[in-house]
Amino acid sequence: MTVPSAADAAREPTDDRRNEPTDIVDGRWPRFVAGGPDDVRATLERMIDESGADEVMVQDLIADPGPRRHSHRLLAEVFGLSPRNSSTSEHV
Repeated sequence: MTVPSAADAAREPTDDRRNEPTDIVDGRWPRFVAGGPDDVRATLERMIDESGADEVMVQDLIADPGPRRHSHRLLAEVFGLSPRNSSTSEHV
């Protein structure tokens, strides 16, 4: 499966979908989480607390590997995580 470019993906959603909240509103969880590192962490931590989850799996649709790694790095940093070894850090 090919991940669409940002431009292609931006053309798909309706205005309603584009304007969906990306955090928890009135007890309703978002279909996706987006924002700065601190906002994403706060939303994920609330979801973890409410669900009792003991792990989080992240799925992204960032087509370009550089920005995708940057996004993963930001998420890891905000949760205080570091690579297990140097070869892993190249794939984060």
